Amino acid sequence: MKNFILILAFFTPLFINAQNKHTISGYVTDGSSDERLTGATIFNKTTGKGTVSNNYGFFSLTDMEGNCQLEIRFVGFKKKALVLYLEKDTFLNVSLQRGIEIEEIKVRGHEIKRSNPELSILSQPGITMQMIESAPVILGEHDILKTLQFMPGIKQGAENTASFNVRGGSADQNLILLDGVPVYNVNHLMGFFSVFNTDAVKDVVLIKGGIPARYGGRLSSVLDISMKEGNLNKNSGVFSISPVSGRFTYEGPIKQDKGAFIVSARRTFFDIPMAAIQKLNGEGGVYGYYFYDLNTKANWIFNPGSRLYLSLYTGKDNLFSNTRVGNDWKSRYRYNWGNITTVLRWNKVFSSKLFSNFSLYYSRFRHNELGKAKDKNTQTLFKTTSELQDISFKSDFDFYVSPQYTFRFGSKLSHLVFNPNIIQVKSTESDISFNNQNRTQAARADVYFENAFDLGKLKLNAGGRLSGYFTEGKNYFHIQPRFSAGFELFPHINISTSYTQMVQNIHLLTNSSFGMPTDLWVASTDKVGPQLAQQFTMGLSKQIRNEISFNIEGYYKRMHDVVRFDEGVAFLNPKESAWDRNVLVGEGRAYGMEFMTQKNSGRLTGMLSYTLSWSERKYVGLNNGNWFPFKYDRRHDVSFLAEYRFKESWKTTRSFSIGFTLQSGNNLSVADVEYEGLLTPGRELADYHYDWEVIRQTYDNPNNFKMPTFHHLDIGYSIVKQKTDSKSVTWSFSVYNVYNRMNPWYYYKSEGKVKQVSLFPIIPSVGFKYEF
Repeated sequence: MKNFILILAFFTPLFINAQNKHTISGYVTDGSSDERLTGATIFNKTTGKGTVSNNYGFFSLTDMEGNCQLEIRFVGFKKKALVLYLEKDTFLNVSLQRGIEIEEIKVRGHEIKRSNPELSILSQPGITMQMIESAPVILGEHDILKTLQFMPGIKQGAENTASFNVRGGSADQNLILLDGVPVYNVNHLMGFFSVFNTDAVKDVVLIKGGIPARYGGRLSSVLDISMKEGNLNKNSGVFSISPVSGRFTYEGPIKQDKGAFIVSARRTFFDIPMAAIQKLNGEGGVYGYYFYDLNTKANWIFNPGSRLYLSLYTGKDNLFSNTRVGNDWKSRYRYNWGNITTVLRWNKVFSSKLFSNFSLYYSRFRHNELGKAKDKNTQTLFKTTSELQDISFKSDFDFYVSPQYTFRFGSKLSHLVFNPNIIQVKSTESDISFNNQNRTQAARADVYFENAFDLGKLKLNAGGRLSGYFTEGKNYFHIQPRFSAGFELFPHINISTSYTQMVQNIHLLTNSSFGMPTDLWVASTDKVGPQLAQQFTMGLSKQIRNEISFNIEGYYKRMHDVVRFDEGVAFLNPKESAWDRNVLVGEGRAYGMEFMTQKNSGRLTGMLSYTLSWSERKYVGLNNGNWFPFKYDRRHDVSFLAEYRFKESWKTTRSFSIGFTLQSGNNLSVADVEYEGLLTPGRELADYHYDWEVIRQTYDNPNNFKMPTFHHLDIGYSIVKQKTDSKSVTWSFSVYNVYNRMNPWYYYKSEGKVKQVSLFPIIPSVGFKYEF
């Protein structure tokens, strides 16, 4: 604590007002909708000083009194030039018009700035909605999380699943935020699609190394997704349909230039044809599956320095079955899971140099399984429920001391409620509940500070996070220092480095590799403490005319108190007194090298990446306490993603995209040892018993089977026809797994042989979108 206070005192700024200097501040917005733009560059050509807009579109630039020639840029928009005489603090609302700049950028000062300029492109890769919308897809469904998997150091859990793992970590170690609210389960359809509707998303930020102190709670990465805010100027909408789902989005002003709203909904169609077929066949029951998402958001501008937001997301998967036999017997089965997140956020500009954001949010993930059966004389019920609730209040401040120095600080208070695997068994004679002892509550408090310096050739961010976690009479306190720096060795050649300590106070108990809804979130206890990690990175990048970049980065990560189910435990046993008696606690380590070349402008854009990596785990009492490969220890990973835009003709734009992935296979634990066990109680007196009742299968070494190399090629072709200035039609065609590679999705052992299961052959699809 003493060291932390000394560091804080050293970096905390002295607030000294310089004479003859004034501040230009304000917001950068999309001219067509007044959406605020994150990461826009504001550059004063007169003095050579510049800044970048924050996550809410706000910027602040302090400069000398006199003439200013401002140039404002944002990717995909036309640059804007403003000339003014700076003689006092000035507030601006700058709107940019959509369009692509053809001219070559020659002035180094105009190079695109980034919200974390000290981080390498590999630690914070640039991800745009255009990249997500243009990537080849399966069944016409564009997916943010699947597009991320083309990035180096990011691997999918299983083929065509949305769950992803970053630099040797597990999926639960990724902090995934929607409008600043953590989403605790991001999977639809057993993980084949994510919960994020791209029609409602404005911006995506991924950070996997040198994570700034304003983010906390996970070990591996941060994925910060921002919803659209609504069109302040006019009503507009999008309707789209694919073989999987239909989507509809509508937005517009509540009051012109004062408030706006957006509503976006998505739903699958699987249950509709299934119900029709069952009806035509005269079946005595109904069964099916569907999922849906609903995003809503509204905002109101009280004055140029005060804006209030309210947003809501809810989504659910529902698997159901109703069966009836005559009038004597009927049964009902429901299995559903889903999220609710909502946040009330207030942006307040206290001065031209001090920006603040206050948020009160609620996030809940719940899954339920319900089975009922009833006849004339008896009635039975089986129900399981798992739930995590998170209620938090947080405050964030950006203080722009000077163009070279920004001081960020904030705090967060959270209350969490855990109800893992609560089981109820009910019949005519009894009503019994299990695992009620696992209900827990926890509180969490965090404070952080960041010192961001832009000193020309040297850019760095030094800060820290102090966290306290309080649960069931046990208190945990952690200091998490953060440091990242970038230095320009030569023109367009930069080196970067970072060191990060992270703490994760919650654990995910899982049996799957692709995000099943039965995965259980549990709190740290006095027996199983929080997970800890330290990560060090160092990289080198080369930029060519702001068009092509070459990047290489190495990383080393060490993890402590990672958990897994003990051998032979498949789920929480209702007779056990606590979940922490069913798990092993151990260590992890991951290291590797990432390479990426990227082209960001011109008709042909894209990226090529390669990752060489190792990931291992070690647990006392397992594998003789030795290191063994983590299930996502994939040695090699090659990814290629590119798009070519043809020349526009007759208000029609065409583009062709291609994606290729090649990865080493996952690791599985396959039984290779058999021994004779005991019969279950009551069976020992039987005259005859089956072999499977006494034969037990196990393995000497976990993750002892390496799946073969996984690869597939996908292509896409899209046609956009501009009907009027505000109306357009888009047709998207795609082919997944062009050469029909039957990749192994899973393996199992039967009759002494290991057998392969494959799910995805060549799959063509088409999608349609209408914007108005």
